[in-house]
Amino acid sequence: MMKVFFCVVVVLAMAHMMVEPSQAAFTCTDVDRCLVQCMPYLVGTATVPAPACCDGVKQIKGMAVTIEDKRQACGCVKDAANKYQNIKEDAASGLPTKCGVPFSYPISKNIDCSTIN
Repeated sequence: MMKVFFCVVVVLAMAHMMVEPSQAAFTCTDVDRCLVQCMPYLVGTATVPAPACCDGVKQIKGMAVTIEDKRQACGCVKDAANKYQNIKEDAASGLPTKCGVPFSYPISKNIDCSTIN
């Protein structure tokens, strides 16, 4: 009886994962954690991004694989940029390039994330 119950639970869990494949494997909190080390650069108190910042930028790019993931990451980055009024737009938009991690979208407070491919 216990084996049957266990098998049913496993099958239900697998079915649940197959029904909702579009859910990203990360949250905006994950993206915020990746960007926290970038704040000195983004607000202008540092002239270059810290290595930990660039590591975070690489993590964001690695998390956002599918188009839906990229759109979600874009939305998270946009929300983060809008939370802090003293972020310099040019520093934010140039961050991926400074870190040597090209994004398929710019980091901006004004980007339309629904157009990300």
